[in-house]
Amino acid sequence: MKKLTTFFAAVILAFTANAQVTFETLPLDSTHYWKGNAGVAATTPFSSGVASFTNRNDTSSFGDYWGGWGYSSKQDTISIDYTTNDLSAITGIGHNNSNVYGVAYMSFNPEYNHIRFGQNCAVAGFYITNTTIAYRSMQNGDFAAKKFGGVTGNDPDFFRIDVTGWIGGNPIADTVQFYLADFRDTNNANDYIVNDWRWVNTISLGVVDSLTYNLVSSDYGSFGMNTPAYFCIDDLEAGPVGTQNIVRNNDMSIYPIPANDFITLENKTAKILKAAIMNVNGQLLISTSVANYERKQMNLQHLAKGTYFVQIIDGETISYKKFTK
Repeated sequence: MKKLTTFFAAVILAFTANAQVTFETLPLDSTHYWKGNAGVAATTPFSSGVASFTNRNDTSSFGDYWGGWGYSSKQDTISIDYTTNDLSAITGIGHNNSNVYGVAYMSFNPEYNHIRFGQNCAVAGFYITNTTIAYRSMQNGDFAAKKFGGVTGNDPDFFRIDVTGWIGGNPIADTVQFYLADFRDTNNANDYIVNDWRWVNTISLGVVDSLTYNLVSSDYGSFGMNTPAYFCIDDLEAGPVGTQNIVRNNDMSIYPIPANDFITLENKTAKILKAAIMNVNGQLLISTSVANYERKQMNLQHLAKGTYFVQIIDGETISYKKFTK
């Protein structure tokens, strides 16, 4: 038991304390943002901690345009000027009052829509928010995009990021989805556009060497998505690990999904498995052991509807499975 506890602590450190990717040490000039070198068509990688990002800046007779990643310390939560304020967070500051945060602008070239790691990593997650321009566009509408909710407020609009993990050039089957705006509820009081820093939990992706992302909106036109394709991140938590430490496995089946008031855990192995149900913030809610080839039913009546994770420990490895209720 002591050996397992020590191992478990080491893995938790990999998720929560091993490495925090911030943007604080990246250089900025008097503009308080960087989105490529003005007037220079170039692909420019930059790194922070264990993560690396790519910026692509291009030039034309109409001026520069960019995609991929930049970073910023701007605090303007009002202006919708694409020239000077497309790298402002609607929060007006980085997560936990940091000065500098990362900004992504979705590129037509998927090569630039990456977060890469120098080695296999367990990525616990990152904090995310909208840019000022994206937030104001969804709030009020603009020259290209609609006001979310429409005239009546009843349109089921949404703006979502889908995050996919990769390892060895292959995508992991699971995808983490997070809504930067959601007006789909029939009760308009539940509609929201994110204007604070919120945690995106990616532990279910397991071990990865890179992340990709895609932005999806309910507002599409003949030229693609109308909602401004930006988001901001800060304080990404990742830790280098060996693939033997945290793996995805099929030792345990979980059903039904979506769950109702009960969920069944089925151990398909000759080993005793430890199982724990956690919320998206990593808080332990229920723990149990499941004997070899046992089916065990767990009571979820006290849990609110939402997304949860089952953590499975077999004494040597830790894996995660995601489910909703």
